[in-house]
Amino acid sequence: STDLDLSEEIVPCVEAHVQENNVSQLSHFNDNDLTLDENSYIPASELVITSLPFVLPSRLVIEHVFKSIMDDKEPIVLYRRCLSDVKFQIAQNDELEGEVNKNSHSSAKILELTVDIDVVHGIYEGGLKTWECSLDLVEYLSIKSKEINFSGKKILEVYVDDPIRLGCGSALPGIYLLSTQHSICVDFQDYNEHVLKLVTMPNILINTVLRPQTDDISEIDIVEEINCLNQLKNSKFFKGDWNGLTDLLNLHSNQEKYDIILSSETIYNLNSIPKLYNVIKHALKYPNGVAYIAAKTIYFGVGGGILSFCQLIEQDHVFEVNVVYTKTAHVRREILKLSFL
Repeated sequence: STDLDLSEEIVPCVEAHVQENNVSQLSHFNDNDLTLDENSYIPASELVITSLPFVLPSRLVIEHVFKSIMDDKEPIVLYRRCLSDVKFQIAQNDELEGEVNKNSHSSAKILELTVDIDVVHGIYEGGLKTWECSLDLVEYLSIKSKEINFSGKKILEVYVDDPIRLGCGSALPGIYLLSTQHSICVDFQDYNEHVLKLVTMPNILINTVLRPQTDDISEIDIVEEINCLNQLKNSKFFKGDWNGLTDLLNLHSNQEKYDIILSSETIYNLNSIPKLYNVIKHALKYPNGVAYIAAKTIYFGVGGGILSFCQLIEQDHVFEVNVVYTKTAHVRREILKLSFL
């Protein structure tokens, strides 16, 4: 069944403020760009935050990325750190000068790759960019905020693997919930440690404890460091490949598992779909846990997409899958809701 059907021309409830060149449309890949031996993938591990300078410079440059215009409540604005500010921080970090040649996963190397390529499997999985389906998922959560009970819930956002959102990158869906809901726990995963530190964590802070008081703010000074550090410590951050992630999460009992899993633009690669599904299957709380997967119907060049993912789910006979959101564009985009049979 389909709950929402929104065209590109008419978006009645949400206004997305994103410059066209800053929103990536992950629908075409060149297989020649996806070259890395599978044994070279970054292993899953937790990124533990011990101090704020570990994450942030003294000032952040920010921009609007999403604004709700729901009739019955105050508009909700989401911010993100500008990619130009990320580039500036990397350029200012002298320690990276000698690292580039020694470590293919360094911030500077990743930044170099993003100039012409959206994804290089096992090195960079697009986490510096804001993907279309990520905004779709924020839109859906904002529209359904009165119907879905988030209070007291434990949530995991996994992003892209091959390098969880799964893969969170800019982390907008999870951050939306952090900024609008109370008494929830949101954990984040992305393939790259540098994406978590340079993008995900700053975005969490500028939408929570460092949130601007007015909409016209473009720069934020880092103050209240203790509050910032405490905010980050309320979440867990995981990096690396999805293989091994379920062991790392250490979910021994059903009570420890996640009530909700969020993921966007993560089923583009056929080789990664079983790994993502395995994480959802083993990390979601039974019987009422749900997962929301935002994706395009097909990703040309690599064979992934909604159909391939749904086929795997149907073969396993563990989850019911329903389309709860549709947006018609050049490539159709949908949000799938997975719930236990």
